[in-house]
Amino acid sequence: MKRTTGIRRRSFLGIAVILFAENSHAVIAGTVFRETGHAFAGVEVSLTPDSPSKKNKKQTFRCNTRGEFAFRVPASPQEYTLAVSPDGYRGEQKRVKILGDERIEHNFLLDRATKEK
Repeated sequence: MKRTTGIRRRSFLGIAVILFAENSHAVIAGTVFRETGHAFAGVEVSLTPDSPSKKNKKQTFRCNTRGEFAFRVPASPQEYTLAVSPDGYRGEQKRVKILGDERIEHNFLLDRATKEK
């Protein structure tokens, strides 16, 4: 029976810490509501990083039946624009700043667009 030496165990733990650190992430989530206060299902929400990279590109998400959305992003300092603009409603944008491994919540309450004459 072979025994693992302390050096091997420490090496394994070091590799596990590195892999975990590389996989850490932040979450940007929220809910979209209509002006009536009801959830706005199926609406497309987009998240655009100020400084796009190979690992951090623009993302889009279609809200679930409860109007909820969530984006997983790298846990590094970055600013984003969160936007939603369904047909027939006034679109909205919000700025989001991520500093590290965190969860940020932003909700939208959308009003119907009015036609100008």
